[in-house]
Amino acid sequence: MIDARWISGTALVLVVASVSGARAQDMERFAMSQVRLSTDPAIAAGCARMTRVSDDSVKDLRRKIVRSGGNTAVLSFAADDLSMILADVYRCQPPARRPPNVPPPPAGAPPPPPPPAGTSPAPPPAGTPPPPAGGPPPPPPPPPAR
Repeated sequence: MIDARWISGTALVLVVASVSGARAQDMERFAMSQVRLSTDPAIAAGCARMTRVSDDSVKDLRRKIVRSGGNTAVLSFAADDLSMILADVYRCQPPARRPPNVPPPPAGAPPPPPPPAGTSPAPPPAGTPPPPAGGPPPPPPPPPAR
């Protein structure tokens, strides 16, 4: 006779094994999506060279790059077999990340710092009328008569 505890224990082991396997696949897929591929060797400047891998499938090539510890690859092709992709694998430091939706800083010199707290603001340049005190801005002047 089969013991119910043995069946439930076996089922639990199978569920845990499948969940951990799925999580490992998700992590590998994420790492594969982060691999930088280029034919320009400049992307690997300052990176540590790991190894060289080859495959005829980009997906399998990315998997080999991740499993060898790389995150960047410089691609080339064999002259005798153009279906084979050769990849020199490098491990590069990740670039500094900005939070999402933050534009890059503007070009040029930064504006001057604000005046210290407790001081009055600088007067407007000569010839500039003072801003209205608390009210809406004045209407634009009427167009010239023809």
